[in-house]
Amino acid sequence: MKRRLAFLSWGAAVLFGAAALFLPPQGEIDHTVLLLCAQFLLFAATLLGVDGYFDKIQTLLNTKKR
Repeated sequence: MKRRLAFLSWGAAVLFGAAALFLPPQGEIDHTVLLLCAQFLLFAATLLGVDGYFDKIQTLLNTKKR
């Protein structure tokens, strides 16, 4: 579920960035759109990073118990 949410968040950031290029003034991205894209990308990175971090910890704990 986290990976799907992270992928959707990344996709939303890309779509908002691409759509902003076609809105007036054309070819210019407003700073609010950039902030929104940054927040979506940060959310995606957080979900994937935290998930990967916990997987590594679980692996380390399981190997130490043996």
